[in-house]
Amino acid sequence: MSSLPVARAYVDGFNLYRGALEKTPYKWLDLAKLADSLMPGYRVGKVVYCSARLHADPRDPGLHLRQDIYWQALSGVKRVEIHEGHFTVRPTRMQRDPNPSCSCCNSRGCPCCSSNTIGVIKREEKGSDVQLAVQLVRDAALSRFDAALVISGDSDIQPAINIVQREFKKHVVVADPRNPKRMVLRGADRALLTSALLSDAQLPPVVTSKSGARVRKPASW
Repeated sequence: MSSLPVARAYVDGFNLYRGALEKTPYKWLDLAKLADSLMPGYRVGKVVYCSARLHADPRDPGLHLRQDIYWQALSGVKRVEIHEGHFTVRPTRMQRDPNPSCSCCNSRGCPCCSSNTIGVIKREEKGSDVQLAVQLVRDAALSRFDAALVISGDSDIQPAINIVQREFKKHVVVADPRNPKRMVLRGADRALLTSALLSDAQLPPVVTSKSGARVRKPASW
């Protein structure tokens, strides 16, 4: 049994993807290995991964399929625990931001631009930030860790971090995938998601899922 203090990691899946992975070759990420690298001196017992399943997107028809393959691969990493939110896609209208130099934007004759609002397709992730906050506070209350690693840049999680630090006297390390130099979230310490760390923390090309299936890294990744 290791004598090291215990840590748990809490990962905001969309924040991590959009901020650090989307335009990189590092999407096939081993979250447990990454957490180990970001928390030297601790034994990372669990990684709580909070995200939502994507819908089919005509702009990238294979996006939801690649996500499903990745989740299957993650299910084979024993220390990773997936908590699902949900993803909504709905048409709505939002305030228009006209470009002063665009003749169409300033044309009263254009049916799309004659109103102060314009129709858009709004895609939103729901519940993942709440799930992360709930799991973080619950585990602190149950004394399941000495330190927590929070990988997110969502300011909505700050009250949960404050409770964990002030009420339960736990050490919190924040790694912001979106803006590592000017972090929105504040913990006792911060960690940086460097390209070198992401590169070193990759899953094998073929992984055995929890169900026993062999899962192969998507070719386009």
